[in-house]
Amino acid sequence: MSKYLITGRQGTGKTSVIRELQRRGYTAYNTDEIAGVTRLEETATGKPLALKHNEVNWDLASWNWQKEPLEALLNSDEDVYIGAVTSNQANYYSQFDQIFALIVPPETLARYLTSHEHGYDNTAIERILAHQHRQQKFLDAGALAISNDRSVSDTVDEILSYVANS
Repeated sequence: MSKYLITGRQGTGKTSVIRELQRRGYTAYNTDEIAGVTRLEETATGKPLALKHNEVNWDLASWNWQKEPLEALLNSDEDVYIGAVTSNQANYYSQFDQIFALIVPPETLARYLTSHEHGYDNTAIERILAHQHRQQKFLDAGALAISNDRSVSDTVDEILSYVANS
């Protein structure tokens, strides 16, 4: 069966899309919500770090998938949707049949981050907005851009229409 990655910068709506897919009965996972699949690591050594969202020095840390737990999620006889953005996700792109990148304009992203479940402060929001180039990296890697500046239901409908027509 097919495997799909739904990625995008922090706050673009990955979790909302995954929850809507789950609500509709699809096998869908937010890897941030499953113990052991993703972890914070020292970039230089790969050693685990304690996760404190607003206190992480991202110049020295990476948010990485762990190979075996991720592959266990993907090892299914059903279509699988994974929602995530990780530092090492490019290492796993070949395991996905399609990558969807959720894209929102900067003003929408700022609004989404203000009410985000991780409670981003103004400094974190400014840092995330300053990294506009990151979404281009997803597109350069072959991800299909999906606008999420609308209802989550409409976004999921578009993703599923691509899946049905592929």
